[in-house]
Amino acid sequence: RDAEATIRLSEYRPPDYLIDEIALVFSLDPEQTLVAARSHVRRQGDAPCPLVLDGKRLELQSVSIDGEALASDRYRVENEQLIIDAPPAAFRLDIVTRIAPAGNTHLEGLYMSGGRFCTQCEAEGFRAITYTLDRPDG
Repeated sequence: RDAEATIRLSEYRPPDYLIDEIALVFSLDPEQTLVAARSHVRRQGDAPCPLVLDGKRLELQSVSIDGEALASDRYRVENEQLIIDAPPAAFRLDIVTRIAPAGNTHLEGLYMSGGRFCTQCEAEGFRAITYTLDRPDG
């Protein structure tokens, strides 16, 4: 989505999935930090649909559902989104991403300033750390 895009309330629709809990483990390194995100996800509604998670400047390392690594034909990364086709109605999602805090000049997500690791996650900055819903109601 373009940074200058206008978001209208009339275009709002509830997310297809909710993330009830997320735990993050960081292996900090200025040039190549690994972020392991474990989420508990559940679908809203009965109809199967893809899970679409937003990301920015992320290098996907792995993705698994309920401890099983997903084959590459079960997910894809397109337009800074991780799309998981037909996940279960409720599941544990593990995603590992690699980011480069020292090279992050956008001052969002995890970045370096004065030799220190810093974070800025509002608004929509969390997606620069891991793939996520990253919306106020998600």
